[in-house]
Amino acid sequence: MTEFIRNLHKMPEEIPAPAAVLYNALPARLLKKPQKKLSKTITEQIKSGTIVDVGSGTGYLAIEIAKAAPSAKVWGIDLSKKMVEIARRHAGGLSNVRFEHENAMNLPFAENSVDFIVSTGSLHHWTHPVKIFDECLRVLKNGKEGWIFDGCSDFPKNQADNLISEYGFLRYKILRFVLKFHGFSRSEYRTKVKSILDQTKFKDSYKMELTDMFMKITVKK
Repeated sequence: MTEFIRNLHKMPEEIPAPAAVLYNALPARLLKKPQKKLSKTITEQIKSGTIVDVGSGTGYLAIEIAKAAPSAKVWGIDLSKKMVEIARRHAGGLSNVRFEHENAMNLPFAENSVDFIVSTGSLHHWTHPVKIFDECLRVLKNGKEGWIFDGCSDFPKNQADNLISEYGFLRYKILRFVLKFHGFSRSEYRTKVKSILDQTKFKDSYKMELTDMFMKITVKK
């Protein structure tokens, strides 16, 4: 059943408008705290330049990055028109963040023009992940990184205990349930996702590590 629901997420890759509204109402709210932590980690390292959020959804992460790094130009790219509409509404008058309806297989940036790429909870939707990873490499500047995060619901016990302490038992259980359908298991990261990465132009320059409730894939040009 879990695999069946995951496969539904890939048909189509663009999230339909009703699903985007539902996501904005519940999952996006649940993920605000971990995304707030992530925005802080990113902006402690990157204060300026061009930052691209691939699969930006309702825009929360990109907006938090833009607020914390006012000298940066932050772009949110999403295949769902409704998600882009919601994100633009959330951004209000913030001048250094922009949301566009684009396909990540053809990013609207020149080669070697982007300082940092981030993506959260999007990888499991990608129907052509090798192409998207290679697009990220194309637009990144030499020596720059991308951080690709996706859900991982089966944590080691010590990590689960830490998450319960941080988020509370009820929120932890809800998030863990949601992540069963929005990500991969640790075993799948070691096999399925690794196989994808080994086909990309990042094949010699990536690493995976479990952070918080996500698997973090770091790629470097």
